[in-house]
Amino acid sequence: MMKRLFIVGIILWSACSLFANEQDSIKVEKWLKEAVGLPQDSCRTLHFAKKMLGVPYVAATLDGNEEEQLVVHVDRLDCTTFVETVLALCIADKRGVGNFDGFKRALTDVRYRNGVLDGYASRLHYFSDWIRNNEQMGFVKECTSETLCAQPQELWLNFMTTHVDSYQPMKKNPSLVEVMAAQEKKWQGTVVSYIPKEKLNLPPEELKIKDGDILAMVTNIKGLDIVHVGFAFWKDNHLHLLHASSSAKKVIEDPKTQYESSGKTKAHIGVRAIRFVY
Repeated sequence: MMKRLFIVGIILWSACSLFANEQDSIKVEKWLKEAVGLPQDSCRTLHFAKKMLGVPYVAATLDGNEEEQLVVHVDRLDCTTFVETVLALCIADKRGVGNFDGFKRALTDVRYRNGVLDGYASRLHYFSDWIRNNEQMGFVKECTSETLCAQPQELWLNFMTTHVDSYQPMKKNPSLVEVMAAQEKKWQGTVVSYIPKEKLNLPPEELKIKDGDILAMVTNIKGLDIVHVGFAFWKDNHLHLLHASSSAKKVIEDPKTQYESSGKTKAHIGVRAIRFVY
């Protein structure tokens, strides 16, 4: 089944428009070439994530076009596009494809449902949906429940359709609201696991979170699931986040522990951990 989805995705993706520049392709191919010589047990996610340290944080870089396009930016990122770019680099490297076309294929697979770019609604907007689809594609595996202190959360997603003015494509095209509402409805009452933020000061062997895992910040905001994402790294047995930071305005290795950061953010109730499958 997965092979069939991949083939269909290639056919549709090849006809889709692209927003990128030459410098993007030069950097991507350089990074992929450098990764060829990495030891087999290297942490690919952190390797590629660190290539983007210092890159400016810019919000909503995917929504500036009239029609949905595959947008590639490695010179400006928000938290989600940062994670997607890193994961796409990891997938291209795993596939042994070192060119920009291979990266674009991987980014399309990561960002769009079943790897098919078919308008705004085909983008995986809610991160829970993103996790599930990327698990089904075989790229990642959620490992949140491996932690004994994980707790259940019942999802009732509707933030996008109840805040249409915040999403220009839906505001301009009201027909999209009905499509997004149907996608949200599929998640009503779905139970997921998360690690409470009070437990984020536990050591690595108890949290079961590894260097390079994607950390998704779970929220108590009504109608939402995740409000921020980045990559886990351990320093002196304390969990930190490598992420595109809106407050620092760039990609950083956060000097604050995740326990400290989440503790000061009322909208954060914990994290989910997602691991790249190499």
